[in-house]
Amino acid sequence: MKKIILLTLLFAAGTSLAQPGFDEAKDLWVDRGNPASLEKAIAVYEKAYQAEPSYQLAERLSYAYYFLADAFKEGDAKADNYYQGHEWGLISLKYNGEFKKLTEVDKRSMGDAVTVLGKEYAGGIFWTATCIGKWGKMKGIFKTVKSSKQARKMVEHLYTLDKTYYYGGPARWLGAYFALAPGMFGGDMKKSKQMYDEALQMAPDYFATSVLMAENYASKIKDRQLYDQLLDKVLSSPAGIIPEIVPEQTVEQKKAQKLKEEKF
Repeated sequence: MKKIILLTLLFAAGTSLAQPGFDEAKDLWVDRGNPASLEKAIAVYEKAYQAEPSYQLAERLSYAYYFLADAFKEGDAKADNYYQGHEWGLISLKYNGEFKKLTEVDKRSMGDAVTVLGKEYAGGIFWTATCIGKWGKMKGIFKTVKSSKQARKMVEHLYTLDKTYYYGGPARWLGAYFALAPGMFGGDMKKSKQMYDEALQMAPDYFATSVLMAENYASKIKDRQLYDQLLDKVLSSPAGIIPEIVPEQTVEQKKAQKLKEEKF
């Protein structure tokens, strides 16, 4: 009881408690737009996790491996980092005892077990599904259809918990899924547009939504006007329009420029 009172007083006084790993990697994480800094931050997080495991560190590692793959890697290294992000995401979700039992003891799939998770696991759910979705896209949906379906179930659950998570992330993820998946696996261009429009409405300044919609929706329906409109908006906006994610926004601007230079 005394411990609880002390913690309450510390928070009330604005005193921050030490966060192993996060404190040591703070400056490196801020500089994650530099691949060397990002890889050093990952090493710090992993060392901290070995010493003092936590949900927060596992979730951050899932996100960090996603960004490392998405921003700086190519080929097999890219796919491997996405998969590492997926594995760290699953580790984070297993901090929920019921999810851990369902997946490890009862051998339920992650998509079926996810229903026991609440909003406090939003980050773990999102980055696990995002990493395995990106990995699946690289490997080919026909080879990874099982994991793609499970990831979709996870995101649909997150959509019911918090559709606004990470700048409209669940709707953005589903927009990409419906655009990329063959019809036999649930692909639906109308649903794709609906989800992308919803994500844009929730977070119009988050560049990845526009880039993804241009890349796998506008190009697929051969709408050059929409394609250019989405990419031009990204290229004409400052990366600092959302200050906390300037490195991610900068990466998306590079993707937009590359798409503009490619043959439509």
